[in-house]
Amino acid sequence: MKKKIPYLILLAATASPAWSQTLTSAILSNADVTIYEESSPGTLVINNSAPLLTVLQGSANAAGGNVELFTSSDGLPNDSTSGGLFGSANPTILTAGFSNSDIIVLSGLSGQDWFTDSSNSYDTSYGANNLANLWFSDFLGAMSSQQTSGPDAITGNEAFLYSNFLSNGGFAQLSDPNISYIENTGSILNIGLGGFADSTSRVAGLIGVSEAQLTASFANGIEVSEVVLINGQAAYGFDGVDSGVVLNDGVNSYASTFVVSVPEPSSALLSLAGLALAARRRR
Repeated sequence: MKKKIPYLILLAATASPAWSQTLTSAILSNADVTIYEESSPGTLVINNSAPLLTVLQGSANAAGGNVELFTSSDGLPNDSTSGGLFGSANPTILTAGFSNSDIIVLSGLSGQDWFTDSSNSYDTSYGANNLANLWFSDFLGAMSSQQTSGPDAITGNEAFLYSNFLSNGGFAQLSDPNISYIENTGSILNIGLGGFADSTSRVAGLIGVSEAQLTASFANGIEVSEVVLINGQAAYGFDGVDSGVVLNDGVNSYASTFVVSVPEPSSALLSLAGLALAARRRR
């Protein structure tokens, strides 16, 4: 008997028109957040009393404010076991609702999200089949594509760089995404992640390579976003755009927006972005 092969049915986008939906609600759970508000054009300040619905309005080049989910993750070490502080953490969850009754759930990440492998084991080792290694592989690939000159500090050193990144708390530092805006076009959800225009200094410290060497190799800087879970799927980017705002903290935080996209929840249209992100499920 011929084996049946599972398949996906892709419905044409013309099956129903796409209309932009208004963000109508934003609810925080396990609230460990910092809220940044645009106090004057282009300038961000911390204001944890700012209304979320106002802060989360904006666009890629006019990001306005942002809300940082799971702020305390930045100071947690990457745990070798699931029982550690980061491994057993409960990241902040942002549940957003839209005028068409769609619901989207965004959250920061814990060690469980990063290090749980395909057999449901907690594995922090290099080469494990988990989100940490998938992200690190994508990260090194993005670095290779961004390199402009100088010696190659990546090829042949992948395991060494991963070990440094892990021991320096790199995954925990990526786990507190700053949500600049949420846009529902009716078929695609666009989420803006606030980040650095140039992460060279931060990357150097995490992977154990001198900043001078990275600066020589990456004349245009290194771009890398933090990571957010969107309805349980990990999303991140390595190509930011000018956000139109900046925090005056000495390192120009949130000067870039990294836009990540997934299919809108009620849409039958499956985009290539959605298919790619399906492979990044946390389990």
